[in-house]
Amino acid sequence: MKWLRRLSITARITIGSLIVATLFGLVAVEVVRLGVAAILHNATVTLLDNDVAAPAAALKNNPAGPFDLPGGGQELAIVGPGNVMLASTLPEALEDRVSRLVALGDDPKTVQVGDEEYLVLVREVETSAGTIHVIAARNSETTNLILDRLTGALLVGAGILVVGFGAASWLLARTALRPVSRMREQAERIADVSSTGLLPVGPARDELAELATTLNDLIRRLRASADRERQMVSDASHELRTPLAVLRGQLELAELDVGDPDALLTDIRASHATALRLGRLANNLLALSRIEAGPSSGRTDWRTLTDELADAIDRARLIASRSSDDDAHQISIDFDYTPRGRSTADLVVALSPTDVGRILDNLLGNAIRAITEAQEAGAEDAATPEGKAHDGEAHDGEAHDAAADAEGWVTAELTTTATTVVLTVRDSGPGMPEEFIPVALDRFTRAEASRTGHSGGGLGLAIVGALAGSAGGSVALANGDGGATGLVVTVVLPLVGAETGADE
Repeated sequence: MKWLRRLSITARITIGSLIVATLFGLVAVEVVRLGVAAILHNATVTLLDNDVAAPAAALKNNPAGPFDLPGGGQELAIVGPGNVMLASTLPEALEDRVSRLVALGDDPKTVQVGDEEYLVLVREVETSAGTIHVIAARNSETTNLILDRLTGALLVGAGILVVGFGAASWLLARTALRPVSRMREQAERIADVSSTGLLPVGPARDELAELATTLNDLIRRLRASADRERQMVSDASHELRTPLAVLRGQLELAELDVGDPDALLTDIRASHATALRLGRLANNLLALSRIEAGPSSGRTDWRTLTDELADAIDRARLIASRSSDDDAHQISIDFDYTPRGRSTADLVVALSPTDVGRILDNLLGNAIRAITEAQEAGAEDAATPEGKAHDGEAHDGEAHDAAADAEGWVTAELTTTATTVVLTVRDSGPGMPEEFIPVALDRFTRAEASRTGHSGGGLGLAIVGALAGSAGGSVALANGDGGATGLVVTVVLPLVGAETGADE
């Protein structure tokens, strides 16, 4: 059967149709032949009954004869007691077997004599002279000839029908698969990387149209994935170029300061810090690539959400304590959570606890860095009217255009609605330029004032947006207090199964 697999679908459909049609034709021919044979047999039996009826009636009145047997091809015989032939128009071959014929009984029987075949009917007649048998026979040659010619005609007709059915099957298969050929030709054309075409979808809403629609969706996803990969490589090469150049310069300085231990130590520490930033950037790139590869498969319930929130607040407080140089620049970090009045077992989001913690760490860390850098800017540039834009990646690109209060604050609140869990992070930092907010979730985006920034490379909010999107949620950014100060980040995560009535 290996040769069959090498054939085209059209050829296989045609061959299969021919086989089915041939079997169907042979069965039909045999059924018709058997039906006609039964009709002819019944007709012959009826004729035999008519042949013996008149002689049998005459024998009852006149058993001694004379016996007037009809002619015209009717083969009759009257056999008296002791198998004595009283009268006969039977062929000699049947007359020689009269004793056997008498013993056949009342049912019609087929008798083969040489090449001839006869249907014989024997009727017993009780008379005053004893039991007399009337024998009638009909040659089956005519019946067999009719059956043979009918069978030949049926076979010829069935053959013509099979050939016509095969041709029709081939044409129908070619016509039905023509969209597949067009899809293949279009697929060869769109294989070009620069192509933006899609597979043709026919007007009929059939299986091929559904296949084309599914493949077009796959092509779109593959193109989007390829575009993301190309953009990721382009962005990574662009973002890594500067820190690598800085690291190379720091190593060259370390080589020049080999005779000065203090300067050498300073260069080594600076190189180490740059290497750490490169490592964080690479880890963030890998994390973002994994997130964008597909939807999240994790699950986190309400209790785990609150635990992750508490752990993230502890980590943020530790970072804030290390970032503050004195008590005047302390950062207060608080949190709150408020579940709705229902079973918390229903409150499940489509994110793993690790991903939830990553969202919290990025948002809280961004807020702390924004406040810390604003405090440093306020302390260093208090005498400068216009202030100085500082570097860093606060809020992944936030421009610091105002000094913060001496004491900053960050709050994180976890609430629920009928179908969502809402995380809101607010801070007292300087906020974001309004024109920058629409692109703040893009990779490697930073406000113009922080282009010289370092560390995360503008991936923190991009990771938050990608994680929320993988769970079917969204992220919204807005400046607090009418845009004067602070940033409010709202992460909305849909509840798993909320659309089927989770909210009771």
